[in-house]
Amino acid sequence: MKKYILLALLSSIGFTVQSQSRWNVGIQTGCVTNLSRFDSGNEEANALFSNNPYKSALLGVNFRYKISDKFSFQSGFHFTEFGFSYGMAKNYSLLKPESRYSDLSSSTCISSIPALVVLNTPVNCNNVRFIFGAGFAIRGIDDKWESDSEAEIPANEGANAKTTYMKAQSKTVNGVSPAATWIIGFEKVLSRGNTMSFTFQGTQGFTTIAESTVSYTAGNQEYSHTFINRGSYATMAFAYNFSSFGTRKANKLLKNAIK
Repeated sequence: MKKYILLALLSSIGFTVQSQSRWNVGIQTGCVTNLSRFDSGNEEANALFSNNPYKSALLGVNFRYKISDKFSFQSGFHFTEFGFSYGMAKNYSLLKPESRYSDLSSSTCISSIPALVVLNTPVNCNNVRFIFGAGFAIRGIDDKWESDSEAEIPANEGANAKTTYMKAQSKTVNGVSPAATWIIGFEKVLSRGNTMSFTFQGTQGFTTIAESTVSYTAGNQEYSHTFINRGSYATMAFAYNFSSFGTRKANKLLKNAIK
């Protein structure tokens, strides 16, 4: 009789483990590189001018639902910045090469809610598995965002007759937009069921969400370029995922029952 009671108890605890361990939560951070592209205006730019990737940081919360041993559904809330970054080459010291450009940038926050299907390989002998995922994301930005910025260009650095300014006017085009998103990387499973992951993530926007017009004078000639941004970016991310909800409690019950 005791054996049957023990079997029933173990079965009920096993069901509890299964039912309580489908969801887990994690926190994520990373480095983001956002790209904008030329749209209109002067097609030819001065050799001193450059349109640079905009770099920022990402902070997010992930929620993952385990569908099976190989597949899971992942969503969450991610926050980062995107924008426009321009440079104008200038005279600089070889001891300080980082001061080679006069920089001009404008940016705003972008929030994202991704929805991905994630595939993971079996854990190897080092408790490491590879993960791959793809899906879509809905992003939102301030639909009233506008930014005016300028940077001084000394006459000798811009090859001009006098000091001029590089000016940029940036604004929102669409406040809400869709995007395709994907991840690839690996995940380390820790002793208590928590995991650490290192991934490369890509996001490709489908519609223009912001535009920026930059104007400057170089070589005594005026230039004007308009760039658009679809909120497309690449991310190198680190995430720490806590063990599934209820798993530790259920495992403790299971150990006590065996004793």
